[in-house]
Amino acid sequence: MRIPQAVRRPLTAALVSVLAAGALTLGIGGARADAPGAMEVNPATGTDTTGITLTTGTPCPEPASHLIVAVKGSGFPADGQIVVGNSPIAAYATAPNGGIVVPLTQTMRDYANTAGFSTLQGRYDFTLTCRAAFGSATYGDFAAPVWFTTNTAYRNTAPVTATTTTLAASPAGAVVQGTPVRLTATVAPATATGTVRFLDGATPLGVPVPVAAGTATLTTGALTVGTHALKAEFTPADPALHAPSLTGPLALTVRIKPPALLTPAKVTGTVRVGSTVTCAVTFGGAASVGYAWLRDGTPLAGATGRTRTLVAADHPHRIACRAKATNTTGSTLATSAAPVVALGPALRNGTKPGVAGTHRAGYRQTARTGSWTPAATTYTYVWKRDGRVIGGATRATYTATRADRGHRLTVTVTAQRPGYAKGSATSAAVRIG
Repeated sequence: MRIPQAVRRPLTAALVSVLAAGALTLGIGGARADAPGAMEVNPATGTDTTGITLTTGTPCPEPASHLIVAVKGSGFPADGQIVVGNSPIAAYATAPNGGIVVPLTQTMRDYANTAGFSTLQGRYDFTLTCRAAFGSATYGDFAAPVWFTTNTAYRNTAPVTATTTTLAASPAGAVVQGTPVRLTATVAPATATGTVRFLDGATPLGVPVPVAAGTATLTTGALTVGTHALKAEFTPADPALHAPSLTGPLALTVRIKPPALLTPAKVTGTVRVGSTVTCAVTFGGAASVGYAWLRDGTPLAGATGRTRTLVAADHPHRIACRAKATNTTGSTLATSAAPVVALGPALRNGTKPGVAGTHRAGYRQTARTGSWTPAATTYTYVWKRDGRVIGGATRATYTATRADRGHRLTVTVTAQRPGYAKGSATSAAVRIG
């Protein structure tokens, strides 16, 4: 269809000003807030000096007879700049779908110059308002945007906006196995919608998380022991508006748990001098276990084995053991209760004591101590005549008297050793002649 020559002819700056003033007088500011209709910008791509045509998706609703077109965006007045003044709808061609074909009489560069700026950037919105010839009555709007991706190039579809995604972990750096780790992905711009998939290397952690206000979070306590390279991958809800983005790897080390005490430390065995006792304790996750023995709470020098043979100096004190389990993360201590060390068993006689010498009155009789286990360190003696104690006869030797003639003489030896109960044994009887 033929576009009237009067419409195609460029408007002078003065005429634009007149039309703008007239439009404002006619009530463009009083337009109803009707839902915008669809409108198309052609050509789809161009430059700041390209002639642009707007085509509405439908005719203006009745009883509209005129239209006004304004543009808003960076550099233009906040309430928009009139680019087509109040014009009869009949002056424009009709599209096959019944819409109105409105060629702009100047370029975007011209409009920018008129508004007093030089840099075209970002989104600009054209609004075609259907209205009456006079007064403030309006009957609906049509809207269409363009985007200047550079100062001179535009497109009629939104450019894909690059996004960046960053990842943070709390706690950061290193954690102990089983510790919950909160992963937070921050997506910029914050207006980008979509989901974030958290990754451990190439392995997904859970399911994708929706982005809300520029962030997505995931808490996990399932990371295994070792070093991890954590990532966050943003997938936009609308790939035509925003590009996907992926973080670089965030290093996180998961350390093994410190050793766990499975059964408490306990001194096992007979707790008496001469016995060997054991520090019974079990740990989980220990690389090594060390031991210490304590007497009345004080560590004993050199006593670092799992077992210990109790000595005389341990009686009658309290003995305890302390176990220290260690792995690469740390150590765990366990100290037993401290039972009192009892005396060792009574010395046991091996070879019986004996009486040496000439077994006649007037001759010295000498006690033989015999053998003892463990070895005795001191002995005491009691001499007896026919089983009855001889008063004052308590030395290792005894000189037989006339009173002993015809009687049977014995010696009872008591063996002693520090830390052990005493042991006693009596010699065979000898007859004194």
